[in-house]
Amino acid sequence: MDLAFARARLRRLLDGEDRTRLEDRARQLERRVHVLPERGMRRAVLREALGGLTVPDLVALLALSQERARQGQGNSRELLQELALEPTVFEELSYEVAHEAYALATEVELPSVAAVFLGARAETNPTIDQAFKGNEYLDHPAGTRASWARGSNRDRLDRLLHDRDWRVIRLLLDNPRIVERDVVRIAAMRPTRPEIIELVATHGRWSSRYPVRLAIALNPSTPVPVARRLLPTLMRTDLKEALAAGSLDPALREEVRRLL
Repeated sequence: MDLAFARARLRRLLDGEDRTRLEDRARQLERRVHVLPERGMRRAVLREALGGLTVPDLVALLALSQERARQGQGNSRELLQELALEPTVFEELSYEVAHEAYALATEVELPSVAAVFLGARAETNPTIDQAFKGNEYLDHPAGTRASWARGSNRDRLDRLLHDRDWRVIRLLLDNPRIVERDVVRIAAMRPTRPEIIELVATHGRWSSRYPVRLAIALNPSTPVPVARRLLPTLMRTDLKEALAAGSLDPALREEVRRLL
């Protein structure tokens, strides 16, 4: 990549003659994501849209989306949320594109955009030993707890919110008797296992709820790349409270300061 050419192209997109076209592209993508009900469909649209961009256009689109989200644009926040909760969209970019996009965003001092291209892939297939460490709260077999997770007994459902078995939590999240405050408790549980955070973050019903997204972003057990991508979708008041609480990872504290 010719860095000087890329910088010039990026500036035309963000501050120059091509700004209007970039805004139109951003709004179009935001609308497409907003109207699609299924997460899988949204993921496919994002892969297609971002995968076909040049490096300067990719960096510019992300920078503009973050800018619009900070200005309170709901569809922009929704777009960033989908990108945060679907890291495979970025993982499927070639190494060369991701590396060049990171270098360009760093060069022009867009750290929040550069951060999007950082971080290892989340582990989506834990081993049996990793996935099952026992349940600290319930002395019952996994099969019994799974049966309870499908049931209607409120006392049992409340106890299952503390379960450490991702298979039980998956059933619990699909139970129509579970409400938003229950999912917030699961997402905010400390400590918790990364695969449980991932289940909540990718759940079709719950991942778009702001209180759930906030709990995921501020949970110290959430993988840093996921939390970092979610930060630009949060409200300023919540970012300030998170910074004041002092529980954020050091890298995330710096990111919050930049966003504020």
